[in-house]
Amino acid sequence: MSRTRIAYGPEPEQFGHLYLPDGTAGEPVPVVMVIHGGYWSGSYHLNLGTPLATELARRGVAAWNIEYRRLGAGGRWPEMSADVVAALEATATLVADDARAAGVELDPTQVRVVGHSAGGQLAVWLAGEDTAVRPSLVVGQAAALDLASAGERGRRVDYLEDLFGEPFEENPHVYRSASPRHRLPIGRSIVLVHGSEDEQVPAKIAARYADAAREAGDEVALHVVDGEDHFAFLNRDTACWKLSLDLLLAQS
Repeated sequence: MSRTRIAYGPEPEQFGHLYLPDGTAGEPVPVVMVIHGGYWSGSYHLNLGTPLATELARRGVAAWNIEYRRLGAGGRWPEMSADVVAALEATATLVADDARAAGVELDPTQVRVVGHSAGGQLAVWLAGEDTAVRPSLVVGQAAALDLASAGERGRRVDYLEDLFGEPFEENPHVYRSASPRHRLPIGRSIVLVHGSEDEQVPAKIAARYADAAREAGDEVALHVVDGEDHFAFLNRDTACWKLSLDLLLAQS
């Protein structure tokens, strides 16, 4: 397994680590883009995604573990949403070229995206965008799928106001346009994995999204893992970790 740092833009936070598997023998391999969470805050970094990325590469797929501009680290919603699009589209250009130079061919039909918590919101949001690279699979881990309902009820949420730079009542459209729950249907299949004991993003958020998405005509698979919490996805010994890995490696 090898690791390369690749800049996908000119800003300091616009980079990722590409992990390539050994022994692919020239066969094209899937690539999984990993989007870390952490309340969209610059206090958290791509090292949160490193264990999953390295395990994916060890199992024979390429992993593109990205950093992006975050609160206190170069951006709010306009910057971070632009960054995840740019990072995804880089899989067909910079990332593919770097892999090819190392003797690994990426399969352009098998670009998979996984995100945890705030990264899960970004992953599912990304699935609804008209991007040059279309993910073949999107997995949201404990994803923050509803960014607008609290504001619609008149509740103020500090970290969301930081994310968007203004209260909900001043610009409800930007909240709804970033909220996966409020963008349905997106015409894409989504897989959600959630722990039943999640206190940070309760599992009912995922269940409500899944119900609304199916009613709107989208395909959604929801896996609620009994007895596990929000941080189970960061622990190799949990069912959430193992299920996520199995989903991302399926048909690889």
